[in-house]
Amino acid sequence: MRLLISLLALLTAATAHAEWTADVYAGGAHTPRSNMTLLVNTAFSGQADHEFHNVRWENSLELGARASWWLPSAPWYGVGVEFFHFDADIPSQTVDTTIRGTTAPATLGEIDVSVMTLAFDLVRLRYRGALQPYFNAGPALFRVKVTNKGNSELTNKPATDTAWGYLLGAGVAWPFAKNAALFSEFRYSHVKAEPVLESTLSPASIPLRFDLNTQHLIVGLNYAF
Repeated sequence: MRLLISLLALLTAATAHAEWTADVYAGGAHTPRSNMTLLVNTAFSGQADHEFHNVRWENSLELGARASWWLPSAPWYGVGVEFFHFDADIPSQTVDTTIRGTTAPATLGEIDVSVMTLAFDLVRLRYRGALQPYFNAGPALFRVKVTNKGNSELTNKPATDTAWGYLLGAGVAWPFAKNAALFSEFRYSHVKAEPVLESTLSPASIPLRFDLNTQHLIVGLNYAF
């Protein structure tokens, strides 16, 4: 018990002298072309996955906020947690589609993809100066919501998947006041998602498997407490 009380006292003292910072930011998210697969396996047709090649994802606005805690004994190192949202909607397009080994052009209808992310920056490194470059990395929990809009073989009922991925970022901050700074940051996130959609042709569920490898460019305001 004495040891626990001593550790709590040390943690409280360290926290009291630590630097806390809060960020709000906005920017853009770009997901490069990639493949996606409808996993089709029914009692009538058997395995008949639809693999769509080189699918285009639309760019979107990104909004987020972050809180960080910097070690008092090593102010160049910190940890943080952040929440942000972006979209990666799929517009209607013609893509090469492989079904049972045969590839031919086919129309992929519109699908909305909304992504909410809770990221844990277990590593935050910074250099203190007139300009402050920094780096952060850590795991992230993604909630991916998919809504079919233009594919008649699927219902319009939204489907969600929650999956772990990661977030990497590097940027530079410019302190323009004692406790405030502007920053710009480039980030890269990755998650593999598999939300389960519903078919209009049978009672079967149809998982949609894809990777989101997204590039983010954000600018924001930082305030130190």
